[in-house]
Amino acid sequence: MEINERQPFESFLSPRQLTELKILSIKTNIAFHELLAMPSIVSLLEKLNDTTELNNELNNKEMILRNKVFINKNKEVLKRHKKHSTN
Repeated sequence: MEINERQPFESFLSPRQLTELKILSIKTNIAFHELLAMPSIVSLLEKLNDTTELNNELNNKEMILRNKVFINKNKEVLKRHKKHSTN
């Protein structure tokens, strides 16, 4: 590769990270390319996977995304709970 050529950011992500990013895009209604444009998205994915970490290092965008992920997870749990309680 020549020095002037740039590889897309996606090429630096692992398949697992790409999958997680696509899921995050769907759950947060934020376009995949917008997530890729965030400079700390890989850091966010790593922090979301580490639930024991206090996440003190999250920036505002990361905190907003993290909260959206938790909100969506809670909605899914509530939906399952409602289905089981009505049966």
